[in-house]
Amino acid sequence: MENRLHLNKFLAAGIGSLPHVNPEEACSLVFKYFSGGIPFWPQLPRLNFKENMYAQYSEGLPGVVIDEKEKKIYIDTSREDFAKELETTYQHYLDEDINFFAISPDYAAGFYAFIKHLTPDTQHLYVKGHVIGPISFGLSVCDENKQAVIYNQEFRDCLVKVLSMKARWQVRQLRAASGGAKVIIFIDEPYLVSVGSSYVALSPHEITGMINEVSDAIHKEGAFAGVHCCGNTDWSLVLKADIDILNFDAYDYLDSLLIYKKDLDGFLDKGGVLAYGVVPTLKEEKLPRGNALAKKIIYPDRRALITSACGLGTLSQERAEEIIALVSRIAKGLNE
Repeated sequence: MENRLHLNKFLAAGIGSLPHVNPEEACSLVFKYFSGGIPFWPQLPRLNFKENMYAQYSEGLPGVVIDEKEKKIYIDTSREDFAKELETTYQHYLDEDINFFAISPDYAAGFYAFIKHLTPDTQHLYVKGHVIGPISFGLSVCDENKQAVIYNQEFRDCLVKVLSMKARWQVRQLRAASGGAKVIIFIDEPYLVSVGSSYVALSPHEITGMINEVSDAIHKEGAFAGVHCCGNTDWSLVLKADIDILNFDAYDYLDSLLIYKKDLDGFLDKGGVLAYGVVPTLKEEKLPRGNALAKKIIYPDRRALITSACGLGTLSQERAEEIIALVSRIAKGLNE
């Protein structure tokens, strides 16, 4: 793969979730506004609970329990066959059986609709997928004792490997369907906002190591790896990770990122790319004007991605389209 993501213009991109329950309608919206940018497959959390960002990537995890009625997911490490499931999952990983880690249609209807829209003659330069990050999954999903599963060392190691394989599976599917487009996979890590608090007993080495393992798997498939965090965090940890793109909420947290100016400059100097989440995901308030939001671009001479601040799955379809249209307009305006 190319060692660096070389952009010759600003490109509009999406985070992942949309409020639609019809996969075809969601994909039509994506291609309407992002055909000239970076089309992405839509996560549809309102369609069913399996499309929840944590449940969506849980297939193949040992001990996983999904209660769709109660909208809960947890890991039952006490069940009789847990050790066997763990062993089986590891064996598929060691065998590089990537198809074992596929995301099935029940869990990602938007992915399969997106694949149908992608044909070799669509000529997209880039396409984008996403995977939940191991830190966010591990801190959000608990075991049968309501303990965050990230503190179960054996399960944590398996979790990182499963998510890595799911990312690799996506890369292969997206590249094949698009006729060879360059693939970008975002590692979604909203729970990085908890890093550094007294509630998270993880070392910087552990955090960076988990991100690197997933990003290295993405790189192994010849794709580009990004991290998305829609809040404030210790940005030095992310900027020092082996990633190509940092997607952050530039609308609310630009100043917090600039505190780490030395790390940010180091990231950019080694070829890193910023993905500015300049458009806020406001539910009802009037959206700011595009020219005002464009001022959030602190390095106008460095081509970057333009996104919304976060996913749009909790909004109305009308507001989601309004935000997506604004993202597209800002990217086009920056190129003029």
